[in-house]
Amino acid sequence: MTFMASANDPLVALEEHWAVSTFGAEQRTSLVAFAEDTLRALRSGLTSQRNPPATEDLLALASAFDIAARERLELEGLGSPFAVAGPSELAERRAVLRVGASRAFSLFATAPLDFDDEIGALYRALLVVALAHVGGQIDALRPWLNLHRRKLFPGDDRELRWDLLLLRRIVELWTEVLGGAGPSGLGRAMEIVATIREERGTRERELLASFDESEEMRMRFYLFALFHLTEAATELLVYRLHGSPNDVTQRVYGALSLARSSTSGDVQILPALEWLYESAVCVIQQRTPQLELLPEGERDVRGH
Repeated sequence: MTFMASANDPLVALEEHWAVSTFGAEQRTSLVAFAEDTLRALRSGLTSQRNPPATEDLLALASAFDIAARERLELEGLGSPFAVAGPSELAERRAVLRVGASRAFSLFATAPLDFDDEIGALYRALLVVALAHVGGQIDALRPWLNLHRRKLFPGDDRELRWDLLLLRRIVELWTEVLGGAGPSGLGRAMEIVATIREERGTRERELLASFDESEEMRMRFYLFALFHLTEAATELLVYRLHGSPNDVTQRVYGALSLARSSTSGDVQILPALEWLYESAVCVIQQRTPQLELLPEGERDVRGH
């Protein structure tokens, strides 16, 4: 464990982590200042006047804060819904996660997206969305999504290969489920779930039939992960609409754990999968006591 010093100051603790401390204090300050200024301008509908630093520097420092903060996720321990811990221990963990996620979000969000690498751009978007909810950066996330939504989710995509199309829809689904105000603001999420379930069987069979045996097995693992990523979002969606089930955190945790285990070798998507559970917990805990019930007769998104 690298968080032994400065336990009362989460930011100092994060900056003392080996991954972050490889950057000099002056470089860290400059990169963070650029990111924060750019996000302020974005929220105001303006453009930052600062000269942008190298994209690789922004991404490297963002990844460093991500690595440092993810050590405190402890998804097999303190971060598990089955963990037993005292309020002070949980509060200290939450403080580090909030600061680390906020810093990582700011840096990732201001590094340009490479849409020539569509899968990489979608992975980054999923990570940015999750970090924003953990880091309390929703006000900055909305204009960031508005800026990139058309390229991330262009809509004219039915001819895409199924695995890419499914990933695109899943990223949009999580964006809607975490950020939508229910029930009226969750309509798009319901549409995405219904469309995935309608098309999944046929499109998945067609895709798998196009591969040789070894490639088919690799794709089966990936599609298994995407399926459980969809299921986790759907469980959260049901909870936001109906106020049930009471064990929603365990359900989301279980589905995301299966998704992570199926993509354990894919370091590109792993950070997003690890942050998604914590972001879901934040949304569940922030939910108002009033049930966001659908009108009688409305479609049950759990139906198959």
